[in-house]
Amino acid sequence: MKFSRTIAITSCLAGIASAQTADSDETPQELKPLVVEANRVATPARIVPTLEESREELRRVPGGTEVVDPERYLTGRASTMADTFALSPGVIALPRFGSDEARLSIRGSGMQRTFHGRGISLMQDGIPLNLADGSFDMQAVDPLATNHIDILRGGNALAVGASTLGGAINYISSTGLTAPGGALRLEGGSFEYLRARVESGISQGKADAYLSLSTVYQEGFRDHSQQDAQRFLGNFGWQVADNVETRVFVTAIRSRSELPGSLTKHELNDDPSQADQSPFGAVAKDNRRDYELFRVASKTSVIHDDDIWEFTAAYTYKDLDHPIYQMIDQLSNDLLLGTTFRREGNLLGRDNRVSAGAFLTYGELDAANYENNFGSRGALVAKAVQKATNVEGFVEDQLVLGNGFTGVVAAVASWNRRDSETELGTNPSYDNDYQNISPKVGVIWETGDVQVFGNVSGSYEPPTFSETNSAMNANKAQTATTVELGSRGSYANIAWDATLYASAVKNEFLSLNDENNNPLGTTNADHTTHQGIEFGGQADLLGKSLQEIQDHRLFLRGALTYGRFRFDDDKTYGDNTIAGLPPVLLHSELIWENREGYYAGPTLEWAPIKAYVDQANTLSADPYALLGFKVGRRVEDGLSWFIEAKNLINADYAATTGVVANAGPDAYNTSRNFLPGDGRGIYAGVEWAW
Repeated sequence: MKFSRTIAITSCLAGIASAQTADSDETPQELKPLVVEANRVATPARIVPTLEESREELRRVPGGTEVVDPERYLTGRASTMADTFALSPGVIALPRFGSDEARLSIRGSGMQRTFHGRGISLMQDGIPLNLADGSFDMQAVDPLATNHIDILRGGNALAVGASTLGGAINYISSTGLTAPGGALRLEGGSFEYLRARVESGISQGKADAYLSLSTVYQEGFRDHSQQDAQRFLGNFGWQVADNVETRVFVTAIRSRSELPGSLTKHELNDDPSQADQSPFGAVAKDNRRDYELFRVASKTSVIHDDDIWEFTAAYTYKDLDHPIYQMIDQLSNDLLLGTTFRREGNLLGRDNRVSAGAFLTYGELDAANYENNFGSRGALVAKAVQKATNVEGFVEDQLVLGNGFTGVVAAVASWNRRDSETELGTNPSYDNDYQNISPKVGVIWETGDVQVFGNVSGSYEPPTFSETNSAMNANKAQTATTVELGSRGSYANIAWDATLYASAVKNEFLSLNDENNNPLGTTNADHTTHQGIEFGGQADLLGKSLQEIQDHRLFLRGALTYGRFRFDDDKTYGDNTIAGLPPVLLHSELIWENREGYYAGPTLEWAPIKAYVDQANTLSADPYALLGFKVGRRVEDGLSWFIEAKNLINADYAATTGVVANAGPDAYNTSRNFLPGDGRGIYAGVEWAW
């Protein structure tokens, strides 16, 4: 698109004319303004912000946020969420067995889940990827097709309409404007790992398009853990008028995963590469999670003076075949409609910005369970039609108070319904409504490159179908109140992002027993507390300013996540630690970089404190430390490459675990809840960009 820029240059020419005629009796001639016409390349669509625009936007938030630049994780293997978020403070991504699925948690959200996550709003370009019941699939995103990733931890996600305890992770797509040209990337390595991706972005006139096609295959470190997946992500943008833009997003995913199952602690220490070989275990039942997804979404932006309106629609089709203890067969269709509004203006003589939005989501799930006759489908044993409906609205106001202070108030109002009509089986039908208002008030103070912030916020999470089906009575909604303080900024050769938070949680979804040790399944704990520290930072150990380009740097980077999650005077568990997450997790790297794009250095992942498996705190995963090393070169155009070694000392460890109420007697030999991490691995990759 062409823009006409008019520049009138009069004052300097008038001065020249005056100088020429000062000693003359002649009357100076009036000079006409000089008009210069220039063409300007169209700026990236407002619908999909650039990395710098997202950074500026998240700096307005008085709480823990981060923008992840893909250049950080593309320096090595970019396969799992553990790779993507390794240096993201507060985000815990623990892979099950080197696969897409992981235990993904922020501030203790969804602590029990090592699959089919909950407690976080997973988004693509501001459009929720969660199914209508609140659950999400890790396979629905591709970090290789992403321009950057926005993370809004906890109540800070109220700004985008998310009220979950963990907040929101928003994958911002590459487009034909932000990723022009093309690239071909190939990764390979240990355990027969192979990943290939091709992308292309084009733009012409008022339109642009982007596509990414990737495939990944691996045999896996463990037996019976083969992975095979293909992903297509594309989008098309069109500037309909000077003030109207629209973009359509298409996603198609096919994923095939063998599940090796969990081991006892004895089996883990004896041979972590083995699968669950028990008589009714993962191998005998041929446990798998095969998944297909098709999604189409659109977003249209209309600008009128200082107002910006966005209109959103999305449809998702998902087909899941999941042989475990039974053959789970699920087919879901989800629809989303939404609109958001933003106005930049003035209030009480001060700069002010107000944002608001509303979303309607509806999902229908046809769920059927069959007997698993050692890998073959048997008789139908359960069938239900489940429906989830959500009406949610949010509003946020940011007011500049003066002297570097900005105040923020926000709220999300939600009404949710969960219906389940049992056609076969013993699970009761239900029809339950939930409603809540989650408020937030915060303040941020900024001076130069330093910010200090604080806020108090509410969170709210109605149960997914997995929670409501796991107990005889449908669970109550989970709520929390969180207090947060922190600072972020940079000075000379250092940069930091530090946050402290404390949450009082009510009705948290946990796997519990009653006072007589009778299993309750996943139900509501009365009161629990979540407290933690999220710290990320980097420093150039050569003492050179981060604001200037340097020939050489030696960066020490790190992300420290500390969480203290406990029951609060529970009848059964007292003040025990809630099982599921390591209390401390540190990722760091010491990397030399130079101006030509070369880099090299060691990496570290360290969990120094044991992580409990059960709420009774009788069984735990041991502490571990993993050392790695990577070397390579990243360039904008031309050939990039890397070599990365992981777990160099070949440590045997549990990457994550299951969660149970009580591991029981002789748990070391009988409690099958440990998911071993990968052994020593070497990976290499090349990327050609043009």
